[in-house]
Amino acid sequence: MHTADREGRTNGAPDVRREAKRVLIALAVMLLMVAIVFAFNIPNPNMLLITGLAVFTSIYGYPAGIACGLVMIVYSMYFFSTDHSFFSYTAINLQKIGVIVLGVVLNTAFIGNLKHRQSEAARRLREMNQELQQDNRTLEAASMTDDLTGIRNRFALRRDYSRFENRNVHVMMLDLDNFKALNDQFGHSAGDHILRRLSAVLAETFGSEWCYRYGGDEFLVVLPDVSEGAFLGKLEALKRGVRRIDMDDERLPVHFSAGYVHGVCELSYDLRLMMHQADSNLYDAKGLGKDCYVGRAFSRVFAESLPEEADGFGEEKEKV
Repeated sequence: MHTADREGRTNGAPDVRREAKRVLIALAVMLLMVAIVFAFNIPNPNMLLITGLAVFTSIYGYPAGIACGLVMIVYSMYFFSTDHSFFSYTAINLQKIGVIVLGVVLNTAFIGNLKHRQSEAARRLREMNQELQQDNRTLEAASMTDDLTGIRNRFALRRDYSRFENRNVHVMMLDLDNFKALNDQFGHSAGDHILRRLSAVLAETFGSEWCYRYGGDEFLVVLPDVSEGAFLGKLEALKRGVRRIDMDDERLPVHFSAGYVHGVCELSYDLRLMMHQADSNLYDAKGLGKDCYVGRAFSRVFAESLPEEADGFGEEKEKV
């Protein structure tokens, strides 16, 4: 069976069953009204029956309205026929039957059309709400994604602070060594290419949900719930991956320095401090000659004692 056929039956069957249920409800109520009219010999039954027709057409639409209209016409033929024979009518009663049929058709058509328009408007409103929700999700995803590299940005980082509370995390700051020289030697297009490739290797190694472009050639990784040995294994894999970055089949002299800390992030404020201490470790790695990394256990006291550099950590503190 073709997919379209399966979808048509799957999506259409509930609608058919729902419409059939509505028609049966309308018929049952209309027949009950006819029984009441007949039992109490109500002299002008059409006023009551036309109310039922209008109500069910406005609630359930055309199918229920047509069913109610047929009930009303059949009972009117019985009520106005001579000796309730269904076949013999006086001239005046025949005119009454004609007026009733015309009234049933006009009422069903008019009220059914209003119900159809209301249903279409509600359907379109649902579609517009779904489109709006999708657009909002797309816009939110775009606002949290770095345009150049495709990984998460600092706005996403601020949104993610709470994800790391009360978790054992490794927080790593890294940047490319001699990136300006690479740009000068190979051109800015090569620099953009390197940043994109580095981001791809980062996401592949640590998971895209834990990697952020912090700014320029500086990147942040916040990896929860891993051991020190597992983290170091990933870090070595990252070094190997970065060394394989090439362009037009030419290997590029790309390497990085990194600093990281590990410990329990009890509060969002701790994550800012961990980033600050990791950045301090990054500067230590630079001082050791670059192309290396320095890692230490997180110390809140030590991190708070570090000077606030013009590196954006003060700004992050304001936004935690």
